Amino acid sequence: MASPGGGYADRPAPPLDGITVEGGGGRPAGLPRPPGFRGLMQQPSRLASGVRQFASRVSMKVPEVVPGIRPGGGRMTRMQSSAQMGLKGLRFLDKTSGSKEGWKAVERRFDEMSKASGRLPKESFGKCIGMGDSKEFAGELFVTLSRRRSIEPEQGITKEQLREFWTEMTDQNFDSRLRIFFDMCDKNGDGMLTEDEVKEVIILSASANKLAKLKSHAATYSSLIMEELDPDDRGYIEIWQLETLLRGMVSAQAPEVKLKRTTSSLARTMIPMRYRSPLKRHVTRTMDFAHENWKRIWLVTLWLAANLALFVYKFEQYKRRSSFQVMGNCVCVAKGAAETLKLNMALILLPVCRNTLTTLRSTALSHVIPFDDNINFHKVLAGAIAVGTVVHTLAHVTCDFPRLVSCPSDKFMALLGPNFGFRQPTYPDLLASAPGVTGILMIIIMTFSFTLAMHTFRRSVVKLPSPLHHLAGFNAFWYAHHLLLLVYVLLVVHSYFIFLTRIWYKKTTWMFLIVPVLFYACERIIRKVRENNYHVNILKLLL
Repeated sequence: MASPGGGYADRPAPPLDGITVEGGGGRPAGLPRPPGFRGLMQQPSRLASGVRQFASRVSMKVPEVVPGIRPGGGRMTRMQSSAQMGLKGLRFLDKTSGSKEGWKAVERRFDEMSKASGRLPKESFGKCIGMGDSKEFAGELFVTLSRRRSIEPEQGITKEQLREFWTEMTDQNFDSRLRIFFDMCDKNGDGMLTEDEVKEVIILSASANKLAKLKSHAATYSSLIMEELDPDDRGYIEIWQLETLLRGMVSAQAPEVKLKRTTSSLARTMIPMRYRSPLKRHVTRTMDFAHENWKRIWLVTLWLAANLALFVYKFEQYKRRSSFQVMGNCVCVAKGAAETLKLNMALILLPVCRNTLTTLRSTALSHVIPFDDNINFHKVLAGAIAVGTVVHTLAHVTCDFPRLVSCPSDKFMALLGPNFGFRQPTYPDLLASAPGVTGILMIIIMTFSFTLAMHTFRRSVVKLPSPLHHLAGFNAFWYAHHLLLLVYVLLVVHSYFIFLTRIWYKKTTWMFLIVPVLFYACERIIRKVRENNYHVNILKLLL
């Protein structure tokens, strides 16, 4: 079971013989719980260590570890596992493999049992090859080998076919021995293994190596294997994946270079299919991100669309005014940025209305609006205000003001004379005007407040010399933020005395701000009333 930290929750289990237990949680150190596939790809040495340690406990001579599992969705219904019997049978083969006397004995018994028809029936196969005490396994082996050669099992086999069977059974090649046993398990040929069948692999390994207590923890190990080899959560793994795992365990005693190569191959099998190609990986990660953050995405998209719409609206509006003939696109950019500033200066108060947000969290709106991200959205709005302020200011002081000052007098009087009282201003006149002074003051206060709100100052990360050390810390941030109330006053004054708009109801800044400011004022009043009516007694403080 995945833990909140992204790892795996420990399953309580007594320690195995000869295997230490980490942290008292009941997890054998011999097979540590691997991280997710990203962690595997970043730290293949952890997987290599686990494979090496587990392999050191479970001998991987193929005849002793071949898994007794049957793929597909169904479970085994046999009285005794044919795979369990298989261990005994394959041990016998290990003793006789490559022995000329072994085949001669089998050939002699074949001649005795097939005198009448010249064919060996399925029922006599076990006794013929010297596996009389494992008739069930011998029968399964006979059916498997026959099926691979398209032989009808009920018709029996000839001596030549028996020789082929014997050659294949006694082949010491890892692939050959493993393939025989997989074919025994995979009767329908679909190459799929369930968790219960993987569990049987662990049990068989324990039986073959006389690790009795390992049996009781087979479920834990099989669950871990499925968690890693089945990253797509399909409920089964493919034979090639388990084969890769077994090869990794076989290679645990190999040189380090070979082990790293095997570990890398095993790690790749643990990557979900949707992550195996760059395109699929990118698409999947994008979809996962959208699924996890859809509330934030739609809200930020709506906010960006509103800012863009206001900017374009104001830009196009000023392109049709007489001021455009004097200042060109500069005035359009400045006014577009100013329009976004109005919206964001209004919105930035809403995320800090804590009482209102607490109430809204219990409503249906919480299903579509991420109220818990209020501070993050507050910071995004602050960043947008900073950008809007820079664009608005630079457009004015570097472009609009110089063009106003340098404009020919007759053209200026004809186009903008009424807006400036029929007097062409100088550059200092523009800076000393009400819009100029209020604009400069707002920039100074916002720069000071925004700087102290940064993490390095708010958390006292930066160490300033005395007496400037008072500027770092939460208190400095808190009180500096309250200076922003002056910014709202200056913003209203700034917008009231602007030059290019003379009619009062077209000066819309106050329309943007009035509702959020009143809302925030009510919040602060309610908060102050509660502070006076409810007291908290500090009984004890532990540092």
